[in-house]
Amino acid sequence: MIPAYNEEGSIGELLDRIMMLYPDAEIIVVDNNSSDRTAEIAASRGVRVIFEGRQGKTNAMLAAFRNVRTEYAIMMDADCTYSPEDSALLIDVLKGEGADVVLGSRLRGEMEDGSISRLNRIGNHILSLTATILYNPVSDVCTGHWAFRRRAIDYLLERGLKYPGFELEAEMFSKLARSDLRIVEVPISYRRRSDEPKLSSLPDGFRIFKTLIFERLR
Repeated sequence: MIPAYNEEGSIGELLDRIMMLYPDAEIIVVDNNSSDRTAEIAASRGVRVIFEGRQGKTNAMLAAFRNVRTEYAIMMDADCTYSPEDSALLIDVLKGEGADVVLGSRLRGEMEDGSISRLNRIGNHILSLTATILYNPVSDVCTGHWAFRRRAIDYLLERGLKYPGFELEAEMFSKLARSDLRIVEVPISYRRRSDEPKLSSLPDGFRIFKTLIFERLR
């Protein structure tokens, strides 16, 4: 499951790598109102392309969740910062450890120089510490590389996700952490983006922080 917004520079490379590694996998790309060739490039690879007109990563992922037809599913950003090779590790842990959700932790793994700015690294530590205090221990609550068992996807669809933007991961974690579903975290690798990141460090970081607090109070 790949939510994508204006990622024509990376989506082709990412899909090629996934298809080489996992030729039998079903790949869903959710185009979230891209104004570039993201959808065209994805369609040229023969993958399933879904169009989601409501802007925001959460809306894109809800569309992906509703269209998943498999028992296990991977969520990965479209910018080639996450390694498809790590997806196999996440699925292995999902199956082998009886987990329902597996998070790939960038902060516990190997990060390419320049992949996360000093400000963002500090922010991620603060947000993950907040999530640990309010919910369950986690080292990288903002990671974009997750693995889900079917029942975890069904749970999220039943509960609903209401924050539209980069709060997605924090909201999913807050809801899953209060369920009877088992969450596991494993180290992954992380690469530098080839262009400017879409996340605005301070405004988006504050919104993620508020999401963790408000969800705890619900």
